[in-house]
Amino acid sequence: MPTPTATAERRRQARDKRQQILDAAVVVFARTGYHGSRVSDIASEAGIAYGLVYHYFKNKEEILDTIFQERWGGFLEAVDSIAEGTTSTEDKLLSLAALILNAYRVRGDWVKVLVFEIQRSSRFARPEQIRAVGRLFQTVAGILRAGQQSGELRRDLDPDVACYVFIGALDIVVTSRVLDVIQIEGGESEQNEYYLKVARTVVDIFLNGLGSS
Repeated sequence: MPTPTATAERRRQARDKRQQILDAAVVVFARTGYHGSRVSDIASEAGIAYGLVYHYFKNKEEILDTIFQERWGGFLEAVDSIAEGTTSTEDKLLSLAALILNAYRVRGDWVKVLVFEIQRSSRFARPEQIRAVGRLFQTVAGILRAGQQSGELRRDLDPDVACYVFIGALDIVVTSRVLDVIQIEGGESEQNEYYLKVARTVVDIFLNGLGSS
């Protein structure tokens, strides 16, 4: 009979192997697209036997759905943490903008998969996906609503519509990076500076507009 230590070790190894498959799938989907990828490609990228993938996932579709659920869930946890903070509304929006914009720099392959293989497919219209994405909009609208109540923001504007404008602006910037419409020269320091500048610009335009003061 296996000891508790041996059982725990097997479970850890299973979790690691499952994560290895998911990480490899992100790389493969980003490189060749979901429809152009095969389970064997994922297995090869992960460095495991082809049949072992099916021990953890039924098919390629389940792998992609799992990637979205787990990665998006982690992203929402970060968004919730920002929303629950005690900083000003402007600082929260700046943190959100930096989080979203830096996602491409930190997890470029995952963002490519989200933009090309999930966001722009019929898969994104599934009820569970809509609810998951809706949580982001609800949280951002909640930040704006709280800002209105505290007197930091105008109260005559619909916070739900305003959150669409805010997130939409950031989504366009991220998509432009994925499509290489926007190209950044330099190393990590220059990229950090660029994304922070863009985050500040988006928040400034959102809160203050383009009119001269």
